[in-house]
This record gives sequence, C-alpha cells and structure tokens, in this order.
Amino acid sequence: MRFLLSATTVILLLISPAWAQWQQDIPADIREYYLDSDQVLSEEPCDWRQTVGDIFRPVVKDCRSAREAVLRIAANMTALTGTYYSAERRKQDMNATEALAEKKISCTGQTILMVCAFRSVGIPARAVGIMTWNHVRGNHTWPEVWLDGEWQMIEFNEKDFNTGWVMENIGMLDPEHPWQRIVAQHPQGNRIFPVGDMSRTRIAASDVTERYRRLADAWYAKNGLPPHFQRLMLDLHPRPHTKEIVRLVTTDGKVLEEQALPTTRDDMRKFATFSLPREGQYFLIFANNEQFAIQATQGPVNILRLLRQ
Repeated sequence: MRFLLSATTVILLLISPAWAQWQQDIPADIREYYLDSDQVLSEEPCDWRQTVGDIFRPVVKDCRSAREAVLRIAANMTALTGTYYSAERRKQDMNATEALAEKKISCTGQTILMVCAFRSVGIPARAVGIMTWNHVRGNHTWPEVWLDGEWQMIEFNEKDFNTGWVMENIGMLDPEHPWQRIVAQHPQGNRIFPVGDMSRTRIAASDVTERYRRLADAWYAKNGLPPHFQRLMLDLHPRPHTKEIVRLVTTDGKVLEEQALPTTRDDMRKFATFSLPREGQYFLIFANNEQFAIQATQGPVNILRLLRQ
C-alpha cells in the first residue's frame, strides 16, 4: 500500500520547528504547569513569550534533541541576553522582560529568565529552591527541565547538568533542618517556595530533598576527596570585578592548584574551591603576590573568608 503526502503536508513538515518533536511525549500535567503556564514564581505577570522566543528559538533551530537545546541555552545565557548575577539588582524576582531590560539580576531572576527561555522553545521547566545552606546564610534558586521523563537540574551559564558547587553544598545540608529542605514549584504541593516576601506571596511547592541528596551522593562519589584531603572553600571581599586567579602553593613554592575567585557577577554562595592536603602548611598567593598561610582543619570542609586591605 502506498501513502501519498499532499503538497500542504510536505510544506508543513519542512517548516515545522525543531522543538515540535520535543513536545510529543510530555504528560498533560507537565505541559499545563511547566510549559503552557506564563508564570514561574512570584514575578509580575508579563507577556514574555514573543520577546524571549525571538532570542532563543534561532539558537536551537539546528539542535537534534531537547537535551542539546537545554545545554546550548544554559551555557550562553549571559552571552545571549547580557544579564548577569548582581547583588545590586533592583528586586529579587524580576520577570523575564524586566531582566532583559535591567541586566543585573538575582539567582531568582536568572531562574525565571531561564525557565521562560526553555518554555519558549517547547521544553518544560520549573524553579527549584532552598531557604538557606548549612555552611553559609542565604537562599538559592535554580531551574529544572523535563528531559527523558524526569526532572534535571541545570544552572545559568553552566555547560552540564548537576552543577558542581550546588551539589557540593547540598552534600553539607542538615536534612533535619526545615529551612534546609529543597523544594520545587508545584501548584498542588504542600510546601512553600522560598522566594520574595513569603508572608505576602505564597508559592506552592513539593519537597524534592531526597532526590537531590542522591544526586549529591553521586557527585561526591565521582568528585569527592580522598581522606587525606580537605575541601577548602575561599571567598575574598570585596570581590574582584573581573577574573582573578589565586594559587595554592607549598612552602617551597610548588603550585598545587589555581582557581578563579568569585567576582561581583557571581552568586554570593559561590566560592573558589581547593583540595587542601591535611598534613603540612601551605600558602594562598593572590594576584598582587600577597600571601596567606593556610593549614587544614579537622572537618571535611574549611570555609575561609578573607578581607582585602
């Protein structure tokens, strides 16, 4: 038996956008809540789809899969939009059009913009967040995308899933502390998403802590340190405006590691991280050749905050 395609069908097949195929197996509830919905969190409602779509659809038009499209979008967020993290942002929960106009945004603003970017090319996405880390005060928010029948974590300007510094911080959480539970935005959830004025705006969410603890365990199994090393997490204040390298060296000047310090454009929870041997004394050498003596402490993580004179 032969099947013939009409001229109209052929034209539709030729002009059908690449992302049309990505939407074929999306469950109805995922589509409703995380693809068709214009709202992400507590941001001011706006008509963002045309503006955001005009930026990101050309970027993914030749992508062969939704996974490839997600990674291409995520890795180029600042390059494509000019937006970047800044503590000087006007407000925490900017909507997508505000973010594109004002450029300086919080991690919540980054998440809202990324979720809109993914939805604009047919990929379901939602926000995930935590009220505070265990080792440092402050909340954090990041996006998840629906890929291959499951939710996967991706960050602003990152080139892969399950961002290392987030996984490392999750591994240090106290699961018994109510403020250190990880939640994902969900209209029917029984938790409250940690964003904005929670007494004024209550965003329903579901608890996803255990799934993220498993992800963190897998990350540590692959990237964790041997027992004779300690994780050194370094932050210098005031933070540099541009990339600055700090070196971990031995007492005889041998360089063990070089890392970039967080800048004013990085999230406040981001640190430069080193593998510090537990035995012996070492030095941190900064760009101006200033030295700081350092030695491992007892715990698995040594958090060091230095003030620049």
